[in-house]
Amino acid sequence: MKNTILSIAAVFSMAGAAVAQTSPVLSGEVSLNFAETTAGNFAGSMGLDLGINASGLGTVDLDFEAVDGGAVTLENWTVSTTIGGVGLAFGDDNGLMPGAEGEQTLAAPAMAESIMLSYGDAAVAVGFTNWTADMGDISNVQGAYTFALGTASVTASADYNFDSENTVVGAELSGIEVASLGLGAAATYDVDAEVFGFEGIVTVGSLTAYANGTDSDALQNIGGEYVYNLGGAELSAGANYNVDTEDFAPTAGISFSF
Repeated sequence: MKNTILSIAAVFSMAGAAVAQTSPVLSGEVSLNFAETTAGNFAGSMGLDLGINASGLGTVDLDFEAVDGGAVTLENWTVSTTIGGVGLAFGDDNGLMPGAEGEQTLAAPAMAESIMLSYGDAAVAVGFTNWTADMGDISNVQGAYTFALGTASVTASADYNFDSENTVVGAELSGIEVASLGLGAAATYDVDAEVFGFEGIVTVGSLTAYANGTDSDALQNIGGEYVYNLGGAELSAGANYNVDTEDFAPTAGISFSF
């Protein structure tokens, strides 16, 4: 394990040297968001997202986040490089399981800092419990493979947790076009919990709508979001309706990117 870690460190050191020869690119977004609070009120918040990207033979991505009255925090970071067609990435944003568009009914295995290897359409990520204390303490491993299905693409994935010995499998379908509609779907199955979660997605222009549920509760959430570009601003409005609780949660926002 020690020799493996030293080899990985050497690779990322070379990647860092290559990146240092390029000028980093700063990008960001200022956003005002409005949503319903737990008290049932409609309240606003201001957020700032900053991204620093430097690329060459290697790539460094740093994503900072701040809210009104709070400190600037490093939300996500990734250091990556490609050698002989093999991608190597280290950071805290290497999860390979399908994500939900709306309120989550899909299983979402956590993965903190990890090392990810990718080649072509296949990828494997190894997560660490606490990489600053013990790189030998592996928390979980995830794998994914993407293949074409006609004009669409399917990604099959799986997560195995070494502590709980639980397995979660997932699949995601995207790229289906019917007239002016874009269709997609995602599903997961948690082996220990014996829960099958799924979500269907429809896009029409700037509108994205979704519906999701589980095998024991077929329809839990219905929602969507519409995004409109006005000059240099991006306006958004959306809502989620929980069928079980009959709770309607609207959202709205405006953001400026630079």
